[in-house]
Amino acid sequence: MGFEENGVVFLNQSSIIGQTFHWHDELELLIVVEGSIDLKVGYEWFRIKAGNMMLINSDEIHSIKETNEKNIVISVYIDCNITYEKYPDFYEIVALWPYSEAFNKLNQRRYIIMEHVSRLAVLIKKNEEKEKIIHHLDAFLKSLIYCYRLDITDLDGAAFQITDDKMDMIYRVIKYLYTNYDQKVKLQEISEQEYLSLFYLSHKFKDITGFSFRDWLNFVRVEKAEKMLLETPYPITEIACHCGFSDVRYFNKHFMKWYKISPTKYRKLFRESYEMQTDAQRFEKDVSMTEIINKIEAIVPDQREETRKKVDIIIDLDKTSVIERFDPTWKENLWCRASNVLGYRQKKQIEEAQNDIGFVSIIVDELFSSEVIQTEDASVGEIHDILNFLLNSFSKVYLVVNCSKEDQYEVETAEVSLKSFFRFYAKSRATQLGFKIDMADNEEETKKRVEEFIALLSSCHVRYERYEKYKKPSDSLRAVKGDYISNLTDSEIRLDWLYSKNGFRNNLYYMYLFLAQMGEAIVLKEDGYFVTRKEDDVQILFYNEGAALQYKQETPYNLTLKNLNADYKVVHYVWDSERDDITSIIKNYKVIKHLTDTEFKVIERASAPMVSVEYIEGKLANNEECGLKLPLFSTSIRLTLLIKI
Repeated sequence: MGFEENGVVFLNQSSIIGQTFHWHDELELLIVVEGSIDLKVGYEWFRIKAGNMMLINSDEIHSIKETNEKNIVISVYIDCNITYEKYPDFYEIVALWPYSEAFNKLNQRRYIIMEHVSRLAVLIKKNEEKEKIIHHLDAFLKSLIYCYRLDITDLDGAAFQITDDKMDMIYRVIKYLYTNYDQKVKLQEISEQEYLSLFYLSHKFKDITGFSFRDWLNFVRVEKAEKMLLETPYPITEIACHCGFSDVRYFNKHFMKWYKISPTKYRKLFRESYEMQTDAQRFEKDVSMTEIINKIEAIVPDQREETRKKVDIIIDLDKTSVIERFDPTWKENLWCRASNVLGYRQKKQIEEAQNDIGFVSIIVDELFSSEVIQTEDASVGEIHDILNFLLNSFSKVYLVVNCSKEDQYEVETAEVSLKSFFRFYAKSRATQLGFKIDMADNEEETKKRVEEFIALLSSCHVRYERYEKYKKPSDSLRAVKGDYISNLTDSEIRLDWLYSKNGFRNNLYYMYLFLAQMGEAIVLKEDGYFVTRKEDDVQILFYNEGAALQYKQETPYNLTLKNLNADYKVVHYVWDSERDDITSIIKNYKVIKHLTDTEFKVIERASAPMVSVEYIEGKLANNEECGLKLPLFSTSIRLTLLIKI
């Protein structure tokens, strides 16, 4: 592959002619710098145009086909030994995402990634020492991992944050499938190994991956079969058996489901192309690092120029005209799973969010579920403590209870907990409580059980809502089509959106923290920023679509204040979503629970926004103006507060 020079990374520029089928041990970042290509990876086809890229995991079969446009492609091959040594879960991070979603995530940050590739090319060109190349490769890998992380804000909103235990559980299950795909795999056995119920594991696997356990297993099997169809002469029946299918009919069915073609036709169409390209060189001959660098740099400059344009903001402090209202109802409901309130550190997160953001109410799901009660060993007394804590923190507390004919555990636990709770705590607490009753079916037995529970709630003067199917907040905010801020403030907010996997505040937390400082009267609104007022104070939020989406360049904002007749304190908060990403400080999330409060605060302080304060003296003449320069990088969000003294 050309790793002889440095042993860790190799870059190649080429043109795709015809169609290739191949896979390799290395990770490959494929960047199209001219024209377009068609890329099949997994079961999905993509049209990759100039300026776009795709990361292909090791040992992942992929096909590249030319289009009617002449193309030039740069491939970055990365040695997996060093990658998995430094980031052992990298394979699972990439494998967990469908390629369509991964494609979007990568290309939102493509210019930053290209900058890393360009730097690596320069080091290779200079024949730098291996240690220096590895140092820059580390930054490159972190940038790739950042794209796949589940707790960042991006142009599609906030990707959902999976709790640590659930994430590790999914990784283990996926590893098990890739290792044992050719065996008889039973979810029941895996659930026993994970000490989880079959029902719980099945539903969580689908919630997190988007696929059922059985669908994922069958895809792993047909993916392995695809390689055998191309590189072996074995008959279809033997391949089906080797890949874990009990019957060739099932193999044909699932292969058709994913690839939209039968295994026999697939082999007939593509076997010859595969054999031809393995005997010949896949691409044109290598070119110099200088040409690779030039090709990459040629894609980026237009984006750099866009971010350098100066933006003038003029605020007349005498004018009070309002163009629209910034609706504060986005703070009405904070949603969380019970696992987010059971531990000491989790309660600290809620206290922190309440102090900084100030939500009106909270919706807690799964508090009475068997998985939470049994897995966390939570007693009725501990549920009392949780309820008391929540009622002290929020004006309203809503609890979700599920009920079905087959499973009435949650209703029974909720009844016992509620009866005992009001023996120890004031009845007035009932005015703060509410229940959301989720009916999983319409069976008579379910309806009768729900009516009994409602009777108890009524006797306690606790409000309730009935649902045939309760809708929890979506795992991710909907794709942004227009105003980014509206997307952040137009739905219930999940607590696990606000914190990274390791429990530290992330960029979405600070976005909501900044939004909480804004007034309700919007006096100025443009792409990338808006201005509000609270009486004589002014608030300006710059959000760059909330994430690092462009080549990292500084955008200069010139702020001019007219009719400055009083003294003002100006407070600037700047949060750099890339610089302040500290999730790599602690590799093992289990360490978090053993940190003291002091240690935790010291680490978290590393990710706090940069704060600066300045003083502006009021002018005597009404026509005098005051100017402020506010630089903003494309990876930053910024809040500027003008507070009248």
